[in-house]
Amino acid sequence: MKHHRLTFWMSGWLCVAVAQGAAYHQGTPGSRPGAEQHRKSLEISAQALPVKGRTLTLDTVVRSALESFPSVIAAARRKDMAEGERLAAEGGFDTNLKLLSRSSIAGIYENEMVDIGFEQPTPYWGATFFGGYRLGSGNFPVYEGKSQTADSGEFRAGVTFPLWRNRTIDRRRANLAQAELTQLITHHEYDAQLLDLQRVASQRYWDWVLAGRRLAAARDLLRIAETRDAGLRIRIASGDLPSIDATDNQRAILERRERVVAAERLLEQAAIQLSLYLRTPDGEPQLPQPEDLPEGFPDPRLPERLEPRAVIDEALGRRPELKRLEQQRKNAEIERDLARNQRQPGVDLSLSGAQDLGVNPETQYYQINRTEMYVGVSVDLPVQQRVASGKIMSAEANLERIAADAKLAGDRIAAEVKDSLSALNAALKRVQIARQHRETAVRMEEGERTRYELGDSNLMFVNQRELASGDAAILTAEALNSFFKSLADYRYALGDLQHGDMDK
Repeated sequence: MKHHRLTFWMSGWLCVAVAQGAAYHQGTPGSRPGAEQHRKSLEISAQALPVKGRTLTLDTVVRSALESFPSVIAAARRKDMAEGERLAAEGGFDTNLKLLSRSSIAGIYENEMVDIGFEQPTPYWGATFFGGYRLGSGNFPVYEGKSQTADSGEFRAGVTFPLWRNRTIDRRRANLAQAELTQLITHHEYDAQLLDLQRVASQRYWDWVLAGRRLAAARDLLRIAETRDAGLRIRIASGDLPSIDATDNQRAILERRERVVAAERLLEQAAIQLSLYLRTPDGEPQLPQPEDLPEGFPDPRLPERLEPRAVIDEALGRRPELKRLEQQRKNAEIERDLARNQRQPGVDLSLSGAQDLGVNPETQYYQINRTEMYVGVSVDLPVQQRVASGKIMSAEANLERIAADAKLAGDRIAAEVKDSLSALNAALKRVQIARQHRETAVRMEEGERTRYELGDSNLMFVNQRELASGDAAILTAEALNSFFKSLADYRYALGDLQHGDMDK
């Protein structure tokens, strides 16, 4: 008897150890190559950060934002969460082991029994395999005679097939399919986060560049007035000019100093806004310095793709919002199909067999060396079916909602593409006009200054021409700023995340 009991326990622990080993080799979410690869994708390289004395480029800002902006990291964690949910859904097909050990400790009948069994659900037509081993010895009452086995125990195995309900879909398979779709949804949401972040980071960068050009224009105006002040004093001392000109020039200097202070404040404000997207490797905002500013805006160039219908078609195929809605539609279809499945009758076919090995431990004869085969059919028919009917109504309504959202998203994307193309064309025309305006203002400024030196004008007109020239320079910078911000909107509308050539 002790020998049998030892055999029971060793068999049980062996099955448990095998199951644990299988689970270990399946891996965990943290050990998957994809998770490690994703962590590496978030590590920003030192080359991506600005170096003191080196011009800060748009590409650097965008790369920094896409790799270390907090909302991007949060979206990446949601991808990891979806991976965990998918692994949990796979767990619906895990092998289930059961171990039962029973020994009588009081009563008329003295007996011992150990039963080790397993159940293995599969994604193949809803089939579930089962089997096990049991060993029962001692004296059993007549109504428990089947509990007694031959001295080597009894092995059993079988399979259950659903013939109607749960044949093409069941809760386990639906959970796994929906978890895989959720993974895709989180990837598309991640891409949408990157796309919007690229657009906003680009706009903040160009606003910073514009603020730098405003400050440069204000300083140029102040430098001109300060340079002129010394010459005016010499000419006034020689009697060539009235002293009021020096007073007027001092007024101009003070006014232009106020402009410089205001422009410095705008640059600091733009730098602070930009620092939200320019981050260090550990994710801390990095404040760009005035010396990091480029010399000006690059030369504006229209994208190669400008035909609205072609651009719209490309955008509809690339935008992550539509891809996310498509996966949500498939998710809702799975829920609808599962609900329809639940309205069908449950008809399950079961095949099983058992075999005793050895002899009757009491008589030493082969009386218990049994071979058993069973076939069974179970029928389960829901009557009112209100749960399934309600879920079907909910799923179909959800599908209609998703279709309406997809239609609106497609219309919105088409409008965004058209608007961005219109804004690009208008901004380019503004740049061309502003440059002509600037050239004209510079010529008028130079001409008025020559007239003043010849005595045909006065300092008031010179100041007006200089201010007009400075304002024209700012208008040119604003037109360029509008163009490149419109270009960022165009890239967003197109769904273009390829930002490597932004500074070209």
